[in-house]
Amino acid sequence: MAVVWLCAGCAAAGDPERQGDQAYGQARYAEALKRYRGALAGNPDPRVWAKAGAAALHSGELREAAESYLKLAGDDPTRVLEAAEGLEAVVLTAERQRNAEVLGEALAGLQAIAPGRPTGRYAVLLAQQAGTGSAELVALLPGAIAAATDANTVDSLLASYGRALEQTAGCGQAILLYRSVLRRAEDARARLGAHSGVADCSLALGERARGAGNDEEAALWFAEAARMDSTSATGRLALLGYGDARLRQGDPIAAALAFQALVAAAEPDSIAAAAAARLQSLDLSSSAGDSSSSDFR
Repeated sequence: MAVVWLCAGCAAAGDPERQGDQAYGQARYAEALKRYRGALAGNPDPRVWAKAGAAALHSGELREAAESYLKLAGDDPTRVLEAAEGLEAVVLTAERQRNAEVLGEALAGLQAIAPGRPTGRYAVLLAQQAGTGSAELVALLPGAIAAATDANTVDSLLASYGRALEQTAGCGQAILLYRSVLRRAEDARARLGAHSGVADCSLALGERARGAGNDEEAALWFAEAARMDSTSATGRLALLGYGDARLRQGDPIAAALAFQALVAAAEPDSIAAAAAARLQSLDLSSSAGDSSSSDFR
């Protein structure tokens, strides 16, 4: 009997996978993971990827667990369901630990190998955590918005989606989301963020239209940005741009009103100085009327 035990011990000593199994069975997960790594170095078998994923998950190596389950799915398509369940366990653990980086990576992997698996709830959690990248949010937020169960969460996620699109794809799509939040949101914070988003994007789109030589479109965008808040730096730059666009369109009175509003509404700064210089060159300050008649106040 002793000889049999000694032989079994000798066999285990030369077999990292079996050593890993023994350590895993005794809840020594870090040691098991180390043994499985050794086994994978010599023979990256799907069976061992599954074991390594479980050992990594139990020992807190979440990124390695996610990578192991992705390897399992890639090496053996018949075990995709098992790999997806493993990745979902990584997602849940990362959620509990508030580890947004690993949560995002594991969730992206889960969506890649099992696109039909419901992930909206996790996407909501990830979207609400700090540190999630804009490109990642663009991919996650549509599912998160669809899974959100109350109006305030939807509004918050719509605003986040707008910001993510603004930073990745530009303002063309983002401004539609910001406007949607302004139409539907009751929460003051959500409305304030959408307000700023509309102003910033309208200014950017106005500058783009001006660069393309389309003063009519530029004037419309600048007017929208200024209406959001003509006292902010964004709104005041937009008002200056609006005046310039209207001047190029042959409407010096509208331009003068915009410039006068800038001069009258703020302490002297570079924007007010530029507006004053334009007014002086127009020589219409007396005929332009009271700047309080401007539509941008």
